[in-house]
Amino acid sequence: MKLIPRPVEYAIKEGVVGWSSSTQVTGDFPKTIEQAKQLLAQKSAGKASRLHFTKDDERIKDPEGYAIKSNKDVIQVLASTETGAFYALMSLEQLGESGEMECCFVRDDAPKYAYRSFQLDCSRHFWTVEKIKSILRLLAAVKMNTFHWHLSDDQGWRAEIKKYPLLTEKGSIRKKTQIGLVGYSRGNEPYEEKEYGRGLFYTQEQMKEVVAYAADLHIQVVPEIDMPGHMVAAIACYPELSCTGEPAEVSSRWGVMDNICCCGKENIYNFAKDVIDELCEIFPAPYFHIGGDEVPKTRWKTCPACQAKIKELGLKDENALQGYFNNEMAKYLRTKGKRMIGWNEVLDASDIMDTDVIAQWWVYRGSKTRELGWLEKGGNLIMSMWGYVYMDHPYNVRPLSKTYKMTAQALGIKDKKGVLGVECPQWCEYIRTEEKLDFLSFARIITVAEVGWTPDHKMDYKDFEGRLEALRSFFESHGWYIPPQKVYRGKARDLATLTYAGRWNMWRKNSYWEVEWTKKHFGEIIKKK
Repeated sequence: MKLIPRPVEYAIKEGVVGWSSSTQVTGDFPKTIEQAKQLLAQKSAGKASRLHFTKDDERIKDPEGYAIKSNKDVIQVLASTETGAFYALMSLEQLGESGEMECCFVRDDAPKYAYRSFQLDCSRHFWTVEKIKSILRLLAAVKMNTFHWHLSDDQGWRAEIKKYPLLTEKGSIRKKTQIGLVGYSRGNEPYEEKEYGRGLFYTQEQMKEVVAYAADLHIQVVPEIDMPGHMVAAIACYPELSCTGEPAEVSSRWGVMDNICCCGKENIYNFAKDVIDELCEIFPAPYFHIGGDEVPKTRWKTCPACQAKIKELGLKDENALQGYFNNEMAKYLRTKGKRMIGWNEVLDASDIMDTDVIAQWWVYRGSKTRELGWLEKGGNLIMSMWGYVYMDHPYNVRPLSKTYKMTAQALGIKDKKGVLGVECPQWCEYIRTEEKLDFLSFARIITVAEVGWTPDHKMDYKDFEGRLEALRSFFESHGWYIPPQKVYRGKARDLATLTYAGRWNMWRKNSYWEVEWTKKHFGEIIKKK
């Protein structure tokens, strides 16, 4: 069956049924029926058939689940919610690419995890609303239900906050952009000596537009404002947020910065709550991501305000101070009806952390003990282990077969009940063109979609690759380009190395990216396929 993600149980039956503008749509789920009519209207006329949706709460228990049964005249869909009906429609669209489809049976298909996500870094490089919508359409096509929107970092603030206008007037702009790693350890890495980011931010109306568009595709949008680290862009606008209060510039350099927010003063708590207030009016999802990763405590160790706060609260160290900050944010978010998500460094203070905080597991911090212990305490994790799913790495470093292996078992998790789901992040320090973003993202999104949906005992990479190739024309007809098979297998080493945007010199032969060269190079790849 040409279908990704692989259903729990399916079978091909004898005969074909029409899937064209001649298909009549009837039944329950009015929103999905309208979407089906719009989709089918774009197809040529063909064999007459009927697509019928039936609401069935008794058989279909999972709100995202569905069943399909078809014969030569009728395609029957069972679901308990609009979401399940929509996912059945997405399956049918893959199966019926040619204007008709083989008769089939899909039994009570439902996801393995409730949280299936893609994250896009729009801070380092900005992506238009239209580009984001294209990605959202792919997420929906493969039944991913979450878009994690990384809106701030040291190198740029991209979300309009009306109470703090400087964040986008000034915090969106950096003087130059780092374009390579050679010489980084000596402080003489190469740069493009050109201002970046002026006017490149999302207005509140644009963010609402993305949220509404995603909602029609049954996707929730989770915003991320990284804090208290990765805040140089904000500190450049409001220096009083830092420990020293000294003037700063939006960072042009990638990496981890010592200039973080001062958690010894009330400024950052008030600022963070103000930002949360405005964004919670825009993003209705039950989650809010505060980052919390890569927070060097160098300045906190010598900051009188931070040390006084540690003493006042009876905290044992600077990690505990970040834990206190995290708890304050989690508590405030609960008043908004939301749970806080943070990268798994938030567990540096797991002994005092509220257990409703969700840790996104991207890196090992010495061992797995802390994360596995968080699950044992009743906490939740999202699996995003960089060695499997980070998407800015080349395919010769991270082939699709490696991404496909990110399971709970691979991470040492025996009891999956605390695992909310999976996410593949796309970091964009070195991704400056849509061509490169597409090349490194689409195939991996499709892969992680199956990792998050299909039961472990049904997963088979060889079978997945066969379905991916069978569906290549479907994906590419929508503009979602799949790299050549040799590339995504990691076998085309020269090409894969050239596609790398990464962080470590050991995996790089090129030290810089020229925008025009990248456009030409990736354009040629797409044409050759």
